[in-house]
Amino acid sequence: MATSRRGVSHQVELGSLISQVGDLEKVIRDHINTHRYQVDLLQDSSNWNQICSSLDVIGDTMFAIGSYGASEFPKDSGLQYIYTYGLLQSLFLQQDALRHLSEAFDIQLNPSPTLMEIRGIRNASIGHPTKQNQKGERFYNYISRMSMSKHGFDLLRHSEHRNFDVVNVDIPAMVKNQLAEVISGYTVIADKLAEADRMHKKRFKSSLLRDVFPSAMGYFFEKIGQGIWAHSPGDREFGRSNLRMLRETYEKFQSALEERNELSEYAKFDLDQYFHAIERLEGYFAGSSESMEEPDARIYWSYLRNEHAGFTQIAEEIDEQYRK
Repeated sequence: MATSRRGVSHQVELGSLISQVGDLEKVIRDHINTHRYQVDLLQDSSNWNQICSSLDVIGDTMFAIGSYGASEFPKDSGLQYIYTYGLLQSLFLQQDALRHLSEAFDIQLNPSPTLMEIRGIRNASIGHPTKQNQKGERFYNYISRMSMSKHGFDLLRHSEHRNFDVVNVDIPAMVKNQLAEVISGYTVIADKLAEADRMHKKRFKSSLLRDVFPSAMGYFFEKIGQGIWAHSPGDREFGRSNLRMLRETYEKFQSALEERNELSEYAKFDLDQYFHAIERLEGYFAGSSESMEEPDARIYWSYLRNEHAGFTQIAEEIDEQYRK
């Protein structure tokens, strides 16, 4: 019963640690997948791939660790080795991935004595067991088959000077200690990204995208429309001047999006379509588009007026993010 209670307690603690790692991983993934930051990260494809690879490896090893903790330890000796080798290698890969992830964000994350001890056990057990050079001395290592269990094993070590040692490897303790270190490392990264996000939003917090669109936007559309169906030169020229102000407004809007790194591919496509409609109407007012008749111009005018609401919504949604 004592062993069972210990196992249940360990599983609960392991589940809590895995959950914390998952929450922090989501924070980092959300940041790098946010367009305004992803644009800059993608400028360096090697660094971007290092980030993605490191996050994936940490996530994959978390699956391995979780499954190890939740599964029954096999009775077959061969599978016992596979389980043990796999768990130790997962810890090793996870350490490398955490270090490389930190490196990609310009964070110097030095391995703690705890991580170095875990790494040393892995190296002695399955990395270089048959001829290991350590601190100027050579060791020959063996995993005691009869000692293997889900909770660990005895590592037998012989040195070239005929010294003999038995190291009791406590796997649950190793896993617990390493995940605590992963949480610590992830927290450092997440805090740095959160600060970068805070500074970016602070820079533009008092400059709302919605304010790019003046309150006279409705007036612009009204006068453009009147310029299309009016026949006096004055009304036509007035419509043309309001179309010019509409273009200038949307050029400012696009520049503001670019300055914030908020011009996504979808927004860029929609803006290109919008500017195309403006160009078509400019040709109509200038008389340079022989194929454009008044009904065609009205269709383009209606498109510009109706699509404007979608762009104001984009502006308001981004402004809301910057208020948080």
